[in-house]
Amino acid sequence: MLLDPLADALSNIMNSEKVGKKDVIIKIASKLVGNVLHVMQKYGYIGEFEHIDDGRAGKFRVQLLGRINNCNVIKPRFPVKFKDIDETEKKYLPGQGIGILILTTSQGVMSHYEAKERKIGGRLLAYVY
Repeated sequence: MLLDPLADALSNIMNSEKVGKKDVIIKIASKLVGNVLHVMQKYGYIGEFEHIDDGRAGKFRVQLLGRINNCNVIKPRFPVKFKDIDETEKKYLPGQGIGILILTTSQGVMSHYEAKERKIGGRLLAYVY
């Protein structure tokens, strides 16, 4: 039984990345997974991805570029204020300017760089580096 589609998607990406595959199929597609994949693509961690409609929930085919060292969800999804983003970055990422935190905000899913630029907080979803 699948409880968290985002955690399942990121673990599939991480496992395929470790094995050295060129692409991966994520079995359960959702809007949240699609938005997180879009942020990862924007920062160059994955290549193109496409939605495959199978008559049920759908699937994503994701092209891997071999640039992910680690990615995972952050559970529970802690709220983070704008002024606390730097401390959270130190907690989850290996170094300053290495990797991204993915947040869900009132203005959509975005990286912590965009959230700092827009001066908004949100809830932590995942990290990638």
